[in-house]
Amino acid sequence: MERDEFQKIWKTFEIIGIISFLSIFLFILYLVRELLTPFIVAFVITFFLNPLVNYMEGGGINRTLSVIILIILSAVILFILWKITWPALQSEVNNFIENVPLYIQKAQVGMKKLIDFFEKHIGFIPEGTLDGVLKQKVSSLTSGMGEIGSLIKIIKNFLTSFIIIPFIVFFFLKDGRRIKKMLISYVPNKYFETSLIILHKIDQQISNYIRGQLIDSFTIGLIAIVALYSADINYAFLIGGVLGIVNIVFYIGPFIGFVFGSLLVLFDTGSTAQLIKFIGVFVFVRLVDDIIVAPLALSRSVHVHPLMVIILIILGGYVHGILGMLLAIPLYCSIKVTFQILYRGLVEYGNW
Repeated sequence: MERDEFQKIWKTFEIIGIISFLSIFLFILYLVRELLTPFIVAFVITFFLNPLVNYMEGGGINRTLSVIILIILSAVILFILWKITWPALQSEVNNFIENVPLYIQKAQVGMKKLIDFFEKHIGFIPEGTLDGVLKQKVSSLTSGMGEIGSLIKIIKNFLTSFIIIPFIVFFFLKDGRRIKKMLISYVPNKYFETSLIILHKIDQQISNYIRGQLIDSFTIGLIAIVALYSADINYAFLIGGVLGIVNIVFYIGPFIGFVFGSLLVLFDTGSTAQLIKFIGVFVFVRLVDDIIVAPLALSRSVHVHPLMVIILIILGGYVHGILGMLLAIPLYCSIKVTFQILYRGLVEYGNW
């Protein structure tokens, strides 16, 4: 009886220790998140490319050679895509930057009319209150756009990461198994099997999610660009690219893309007909995504309640921007499956 009680207390301490270790580990990652950005990007790319490397290795090609071939092939494909799309995209981006002050002015006029309407029909809002807030926000936005030093810093960081990331991806793909074996070697024999199961499940969760989301977003971006260009809508490459990128984020992403595209079309042309055309294209793209692309790309992805997805995306964006939004859901699923396996291993199959 005393032995059973001791084992029960010991297992309680084991669970508390594991939870504490994971909490401290996640807190340390949060503190150094800015330094980890290149590693996070490389981590995402590795999960996307790893099945191809495994396939090539299974076909008899040396793993190191497979990794080198795949990285070079990926670089060539990206270069070709860049050469095809960059001239049009560069023209649109330059045009957009030149017209931003005009767009801000149009937005300010529209907001001023809306504010006047609210202040006129809602008695408890003092006249001029909302107008003052609007002017303050527009002023801070305009001054923020003029901070060239910050822009140069961002570009330098991007270029530095762009140089470092391929090397990190190379070593992740080449030595990923060795790294896993090294981590497992530090696990006590008692938890060896449980640790293997946890790593396998986490690998499945993250791999399926990242591959599915990247394939879905790239496909939708390409379809959106072609559809917008065919509909003769200005900024087709810019809007289509944004629709593809934000599509990475469940639920919120498409809404952000729709708002961005609608406002840009409206401010640029002022034409209701153009806006209706854009809405038609957007609805078409969403239907293609929901009916064809998403079921194929995300069929083995994670399954999380929509409300939890929104909460995780907001938290991920707060912690680490767009990368945080992308990784919040697989990280949540990894933590969830870890605790499920630990619970079964330490509680359900124990002597409690």
